[in-house]
Amino acid sequence: MVGAFAGYVGRIGADPADADDVHMRKALISGAALAVMPLALLWTGFLAAFGEVVAAAVPFSYAALTLLGLLIFAITRRYLFIIGLQLTLWLVLPFVLSAVLGGFASSGAVFIWSLSAPLAAVALVGPRFAVNWLVGFLILLLASALLQPRLDETNHLPPLAIHVLTALNVAGVGVVAFGILLSFVVQRDRASALVRRLLGQYLSPQVVRALISDPEQTALGGALTEVTALFADLSGFTPFTERHKPQETVKVLNRYFGIIVPLIFREGGTIIQFAGDAVIAVFNAPVAQQRHALHAVRAALEMQREIGRIADTDPELPRFRVGVNTGAALVGNVGSQEFRNFVAHGDAVNLGARLQTSAKPGEVLISGTTYALVRDAVVVRSVGRLTLKGKLEEVDAYIVESLSD
Repeated sequence: MVGAFAGYVGRIGADPADADDVHMRKALISGAALAVMPLALLWTGFLAAFGEVVAAAVPFSYAALTLLGLLIFAITRRYLFIIGLQLTLWLVLPFVLSAVLGGFASSGAVFIWSLSAPLAAVALVGPRFAVNWLVGFLILLLASALLQPRLDETNHLPPLAIHVLTALNVAGVGVVAFGILLSFVVQRDRASALVRRLLGQYLSPQVVRALISDPEQTALGGALTEVTALFADLSGFTPFTERHKPQETVKVLNRYFGIIVPLIFREGGTIIQFAGDAVIAVFNAPVAQQRHALHAVRAALEMQREIGRIADTDPELPRFRVGVNTGAALVGNVGSQEFRNFVAHGDAVNLGARLQTSAKPGEVLISGTTYALVRDAVVVRSVGRLTLKGKLEEVDAYIVESLSD
């Protein structure tokens, strides 16, 4: 029943062009209006039963105007119309009913329903505009207090009924306001979880957490940080794509990446780019890591081992070449105000890329700098000093064969 009602309410005034946030607010205001309508009709019947015909006309007017407003809203889909109508009715009519019944005490504090307008406005139009509705409530409250001595406090309601109505009014407005705010918070949390999940599919979890916890990190620029860069590229992938259909090559890539991405994440690495059949990751940024060089080497060895098991089943399947280097890099955001990437720039990162091109399929080739940081934990084979493209000086390099016992 609840799901069916929510589905029906969500269709009132819905527009396919609406953003998710607008659709959520439309559903909230429509649901709140429909929820208050039965209460207004109960008020109408109750007051009419005690002979308060004029007073009964006030909640009846609310129900009639709400129904008419929802019909117009369903046709026009104008959110500003329905939100303006409902907040105005919630704000003004309780004070009108309070005056008709003789004031605050004689009406059972029905004026308190007006407080639902600024409370609902916080969720439905935002804090900035909600302040205006709160000011309106305070103005009406002050005007009612000044008008109180001139009101005829006698009505046909017995004292017991007034006491019961006072309790019901306080409880009613509390439940309605709580329901609106709860629905808004639940919807907002769902939207936030969706954003996190979507961001997590395009950015490393470390980057997502860092950006959400500190939005200033989205600014262009960066900081100089010691990182260990890992470059992995598929050897012979171009000939492989020439022999297979695009669907088959993409399937292989997704299978490979589906294995190596969790391995990199498990070791705390941050993937900054997929470049065709290559993956680039850094360790120690944006979140600091102890022994980040060792984490990178462990990730590289594990990914080579797992991919090797797959490639052993089919001689045509390509294998990764991996290069790892440690050094200073500028880590941060590069791009424009409209679009940017989280990247790592510097000679240390470039050297990692050059080592990858010098590695053989299935190998993990690390620099002397990285080896100095992990020599106590790995078994290596020296390949001497390499001349790498773009480097004036030769570089010490080592093939990592395994982790030491």
